Amino acid sequence: MKWTIAQLKKLGRDPFEVNETVNYSDIAKQHHDIRKISDVTITGTGQVMRESVMFNLNIQCELTLGCALTLEDVKYPINIDTQEIFSWDENADDENEDIVVVKGLTVEIAPIIWQNIVLNIPIRVVAEGAHERMKRKGSDWQIVDENESLEKQEKIDPRFAVLKNLFKDEDKEDQ
Repeated sequence: MKWTIAQLKKLGRDPFEVNETVNYSDIAKQHHDIRKISDVTITGTGQVMRESVMFNLNIQCELTLGCALTLEDVKYPINIDTQEIFSWDENADDENEDIVVVKGLTVEIAPIIWQNIVLNIPIRVVAEGAHERMKRKGSDWQIVDENESLEKQEKIDPRFAVLKNLFKDEDKEDQ
């Protein structure tokens, strides 16, 4: 997914099709959240404008991520619509985050595609039904939900029930 600036200039101002399938498996191994990535399908159009080229792209793939509760594999579909502008103008604004300044003689969109995928990875995913399958108790721990906790607090040992009334009598005398 590289074009030389000369190739792009030959295309003129007519839009051109982008239809590629890219494998990012090697790069994905370096990202600790991604367990597996399908081939990435990139479709869209590109159009040369003066000293730049604008791509309107759709990026689709499927990531396998770890469930935050059970660590099971969760398939997470990615579908991104993006517009990327690459400029080879010497006076291009490096500060503008919307424009990628081309250094050299080639425009390569593969790193920008990967960047878009990484930016769309959720912070955490939870597998369907994970709450029901999750362990509720271990050897030295257990998960207690709020209702169970309140029930335990409301149960009073009958041997101490008399003490509860003792303080009520003192409060009445103080008033």
